[in-house]
Order: sequence, then C-alpha cells, then structure tokens
Amino acid sequence: MKQAVAERARAAPSPAATPTVARLNARISAYLADSIILLAFILAFFVIGGAVLLFSSDLGSNDAPDAAFSAFLAILLGGPLLSWSAFNLALMRWRGQSLGMYIVGIRTVAEGGAPLATRIVLLRWFGLHPLLFHPFLLPIWALLALYSVSVTLSQIVFVITVALVLLCVVAPAASLLAMAVDPNRRALHDRLAGTLVVHIDQP
Repeated sequence: MKQAVAERARAAPSPAATPTVARLNARISAYLADSIILLAFILAFFVIGGAVLLFSSDLGSNDAPDAAFSAFLAILLGGPLLSWSAFNLALMRWRGQSLGMYIVGIRTVAEGGAPLATRIVLLRWFGLHPLLFHPFLLPIWALLALYSVSVTLSQIVFVITVALVLLCVVAPAASLLAMAVDPNRRALHDRLAGTLVVHIDQP
C-alpha cells in the first residue's frame, strides 16, 4: 500500500515554481540601463540629421536649403520616437524584455501566465510607459508640440502636445510611486496591461 502511494507521488507532475516578482532596485536598474541605450538612439539620429544639414550646405560653405532643415527636423523628431518604439515593441513581443531588463535578468509575463500577446505589448507600451515618456525624450516631444501647433494653429493640438511633454515628467514619477506601494511591484503600465515583471530563474 505504501509502495503504491509512493509510486503515485513520484508519477504526479510537480507544481510549477512560482516566479519571483522583480525587486524595485532591479526594475530601477533596468530603467537606468534602458535610459543609456535611449540616449544613444537620440544621439545617433542627431548626428544623422546634422550630417544631412552639413552635406546639404556644402560642408558649411553655403546656407542649407529649407528642405534640409525640414529633413533634419523629421529625422530628429521621428527617428528616435519611431525606432525606439519599434525596437522595444519587437523585443517585448519576442522575449518579454527590454534590453535593460535583459541585462538585469528580469522579464515581463502576463498575470495569468500566458505569453505576451501583441495587444498586451501595445497596451503596455502606450499606457504611460516611462521609456516612451522619458525625460530624455522631453525636448523631442516639446519640439514636436511646437511644430504641430505652428502647422495646425489648433488649441486641441496644443493641449494634447503639451500633455505629452508633461507626461515625460509625470510618467516616470508615477510609475516609481506605483511600484513602491504595490506588493507585486507593478507600475501603471503593468496594471493597465495586466502584466508582472519577474526575475528569470537561473539554471
């Protein structure tokens, strides 16, 4: 009898280990690492835009045409925002991590344990994610706001773009506060998308 019970116990599947919720210091470290990478993105597009201005002015011998200034603005404004978003969305959909999270050893999972669907990834990124509304991106959002208002002369556009600029200060602070008070260390975008950030089990 005892032998049969022991055999059934060995045959029964062992329960899956519960992942450990990422500590606050790990999430802050990942954010700082991602911030350095974001700064590299911004500087790269600034150099590319500056090169366009330089070569269009015959290496500074002449004034650059208006088209070159427009190209510079388009590269400076659109390049970092679009490439940074595409880079992080692809990594999050593929691995559940940003590059900073990979360096620190944490990852994002759905609260129910299911893989991150595209809808969850998009909701998490655009839901006040502090890497999209980052203080380093504040000048870019501000320039985009000024350009949009100058083109449209719309009060609604002005309010929306100013809100985007302010979110670059509010979103990181709000996310930090939310993680500090939440027992599962969920930021605002985690709550919105229904995700958790956990430590990766090392073999």
